[in-house]
Amino acid sequence: MRRVTITALIVAIVFVGSVAFSGSSYGLISPSKAIKVVKKSVPGDYSKLKLKAKLIKKPQKYISGFNTRGKIVRLRIKRPVYHVLVYDWNPSSPTYKMVIGEAWVDAVSGRFLCGAG
Repeated sequence: MRRVTITALIVAIVFVGSVAFSGSSYGLISPSKAIKVVKKSVPGDYSKLKLKAKLIKKPQKYISGFNTRGKIVRLRIKRPVYHVLVYDWNPSSPTYKMVIGEAWVDAVSGRFLCGAG
């Protein structure tokens, strides 16, 4: 009886651990929070722009762009990130509904990494 209880406990611990660490978004910021980070880090008029954030769980090894101080950076990425795309949402513009910029936000800490556009 005791052996069965210990075995069941071990199976339960392994199952809970695998659920907690198998691609769940536990501990990550939301897409709307990533968009807020971009708007806070990059000043501008966002009234005629649309921003969309996509979670990249396994990003490419390096990303490059401009940091908040305007310096060109190349960053090595090891954690999940949000790729935030900026669309022109002005109907009278020739680039209407086209991507005009991008930004990268750390999905764990919520820190602005870099952007371009």
